[in-house]
Amino acid sequence: MDVATSFTLEIVTPEGKVVDERVEYVSAPGTEGDFGVLEGHAEFLTTLKPGEIIYKDDKGEHYVAVGWGYAEVGTNSVIILADNAERATQINLERAIEDKKRWEDELSKITHADERYSLCELKLQRANARINVAGRIGKK
Repeated sequence: MDVATSFTLEIVTPEGKVVDERVEYVSAPGTEGDFGVLEGHAEFLTTLKPGEIIYKDDKGEHYVAVGWGYAEVGTNSVIILADNAERATQINLERAIEDKKRWEDELSKITHADERYSLCELKLQRANARINVAGRIGKK
């Protein structure tokens, strides 16, 4: 990988670093919309919603499911602080599918006015992200 076109990606959770690599590209789920980053990108700070991070290095594309968090994009780095993050190989697909069903069921029993609605919706988004990322293993 050409050092001139690569930058550092760090994905950090309360449990520790999930990713710390030189990459060529990162795509992440911002709360204001998904965003992509190449080396030399304008600096910004944003919040993340549960979803899928895709990054490319000299070995190919990699996939990480994340919960909510923050992303700091610098000219030569992207640092993501997330409440949780799992690589595709770490995800238990059966558990993710069970979680999705549980949160769909929970959401069907409450209204938007319920104080738990937003939390349940985030949990469902995270379950969907985990299912999508885990499914990427077989698509390579």
